[in-house]
Amino acid sequence: MGTNLVILESPGKVKAISKYLGPDYTVIASNGHIIDLPAKELGVDIENDFKPTYKVIDNSGQAARILKKIQDMAKKSNRILIATDPDREGEAIGWHIAGRIVTKSKNIKRVIFNEITKRGIERGLQSEGEIDKNLVDSQQARRIMDRLVGYKISPFLWKTISNGLSAGRVQSVALRIICERDRDIKKFDPEEYWSIKADFTTSKEHFTAALFKINEADFKITSANDAENTISEIKRAKYSVSDISKTKLKKSPMPPFITSTLLQASVNKLGFSSKKTMQIAQQLYEGVDLGSKGVTGLITYMRTDSTRVSGDAIDEVRDYISRKFGVDYVSKSIRKFKSKKNIQDAHEAIRPTNVNLDPKKVQSFLSKEQLRLYKLIWTRFVATQMKEALFESTVIDISGGRFKFRISGRRNIFPGFQQVFSDTDIAVDNGDDEGKVAMPKNIDVGMIAGLRDVESDQHFTKPPPRFNEASLTKELEEQEIGRPSTYAAIIDRLIYQKYVEKKEKKLESTELGNLVNRILVENFDDIFNIRFTKRMEANLDKIEYGESNITEILNKFYKPFEKTLESVAKKTTDIKKATEEFLDKKCPDCGKGYLVSKWGKNGKFIACSNFPDCKYTSSIEGKDKTDREPAKTYGKCPKCLQGNLVQKKSRTGNVFIACDGYPQCKYIKNETVSVKCPEKNCDGTVKGKTTKKGRRFYGCTNFPNCSFASWNKPVEKNCSGCGYGILEEVNDKKTMKTVLVCPKCKLKHESS
Repeated sequence: MGTNLVILESPGKVKAISKYLGPDYTVIASNGHIIDLPAKELGVDIENDFKPTYKVIDNSGQAARILKKIQDMAKKSNRILIATDPDREGEAIGWHIAGRIVTKSKNIKRVIFNEITKRGIERGLQSEGEIDKNLVDSQQARRIMDRLVGYKISPFLWKTISNGLSAGRVQSVALRIICERDRDIKKFDPEEYWSIKADFTTSKEHFTAALFKINEADFKITSANDAENTISEIKRAKYSVSDISKTKLKKSPMPPFITSTLLQASVNKLGFSSKKTMQIAQQLYEGVDLGSKGVTGLITYMRTDSTRVSGDAIDEVRDYISRKFGVDYVSKSIRKFKSKKNIQDAHEAIRPTNVNLDPKKVQSFLSKEQLRLYKLIWTRFVATQMKEALFESTVIDISGGRFKFRISGRRNIFPGFQQVFSDTDIAVDNGDDEGKVAMPKNIDVGMIAGLRDVESDQHFTKPPPRFNEASLTKELEEQEIGRPSTYAAIIDRLIYQKYVEKKEKKLESTELGNLVNRILVENFDDIFNIRFTKRMEANLDKIEYGESNITEILNKFYKPFEKTLESVAKKTTDIKKATEEFLDKKCPDCGKGYLVSKWGKNGKFIACSNFPDCKYTSSIEGKDKTDREPAKTYGKCPKCLQGNLVQKKSRTGNVFIACDGYPQCKYIKNETVSVKCPEKNCDGTVKGKTTKKGRRFYGCTNFPNCSFASWNKPVEKNCSGCGYGILEEVNDKKTMKTVLVCPKCKLKHESS
């Protein structure tokens, strides 16, 4: 055993760090937190300056075994290095462990490895120091705040809605943001407007331009009648090319990734969820086996809000650009990016640890998903020190009478930083479609432009878009809610609690989520709002920077919170009644009480208002014993012979047929589909299949030779438009009915 003990947080880094440190070091991982607040009690002495009670986590004894092993190793070591992750949580994990280690010398030091490479390990060892107690106190304050909110408000939700629900200091504000956006969408009243475009011809060119000005002013056409009248007047005017302007434009690269921007880009460009992105980034940071090079960390630490990059890394990437693309592609001066205010600048931006390990060199060692994320990070970083892309922008105006039409476009003169995106098949940051406009070339000012045709298009203003994981992360960052380490966990928790559903990659609040949000906002608005949460995050930063102490901040938080709790406790019964919906129907069992819809751990159900004297209940989506329209049944259950087969929907949105006697009977009808594959030169059959996560889809039996696959149920019927061999059942969101759609040309057919 080595005389130096290194304690990590993640077991995934043990092998790589052991390789770099050599035989004089023994490396062990804690597997994350092993000491925390107790699971089944508050664990915070509010009357004694919020003193926390910490215990070894009871996860079937695993944490206790790990701690005992660390303690035994520490007794045999001359020096102990705490090398947990470089953030608040990592600092707290290290502090907890250090407090449980008893050695003769007590020689315990803190080291930080921002990258798992030889260079990163050596730098960490050279700058060893002490555990940052301010950082630990900041984490403790956050943990205590979250525990107080969870333990004081979650039981309130249990009493008023249903057991198993939870509230969170930051989580509930994120839910509020989603619910308020959904409310704005529902309230949105679209406004009609019309656009007009015209086809023109000169002696050498034919092109289309859009109506830009009327009487040299902006305009708004709000009805079909106005559009027709405007077109009539447009047709009477004579037109000529009134102006041609050309300007040079420069486009600069985006800053290197921080956690929030990486999550946004990964969602938008790769389609990864926030949780998946962080999991893959963790793997790239901890290290990948590169064959003869051994296990190597490919990126720097992925939880950061700083765009700072080390001087060595900048020199390395500028040298790489010069060798790979030529000196003309290297930015004239070192490009630096300003980080936002109130950031934790503990470590660098997210970048490759060695820019010379380009994606092509490591692709054989990475999984497909690891490679895609590494490409994204590598490409973004290389672009930061490349020259700007240069464009020539052209604007052509055609005028006649009161009207001015305009066509604009641009062409690339020098690719600059965009060249690296072309080389790695990653979509260009901030890309747009301006360059795709076909601009007339043989044209001069004063040329007569003959009007060939003019047409109008009706449009309606659109409501604000629903949040997806990328835009919600951006909103949380801009509102200064949460931290890099919490963005993915917040979204994942909301989905897990069924407060939010992900539909077509959009986050939509559920009925339960809206109810929870309404109750929390109505009763705890002073806690669950952006302003308060933002202020608390700033206070946590003050503790970290040594500007405030933990007791002062917790008192500021708890005293008004306590008064609110006392006030709300007096009206719990009334709040609960407000969550229930009376159906104006007598109970069929006791005949005395009325039926009421309530919330339970499995969702909404119908019960008797005489509970607990009458225990009548009924599933809303199953056998309905009220006068409501009963659910469509598909015969008796062949397994229990008592329940009816009804249509249900899974968490992922898949529709299936199952027994309404669940959970007593768990029968699910396996739907049989067998349709001839519509792809050319394929003699396979399309059949129902199931993904590893249990989601139903339909694919060809000749896979992988035939790649046909669809989430929608196929129907053996030819498309009347393009002749494609099948149609698919698709739910029409406007009519809420199932329609048949051709997957090839998207033509809708009536469902037979």
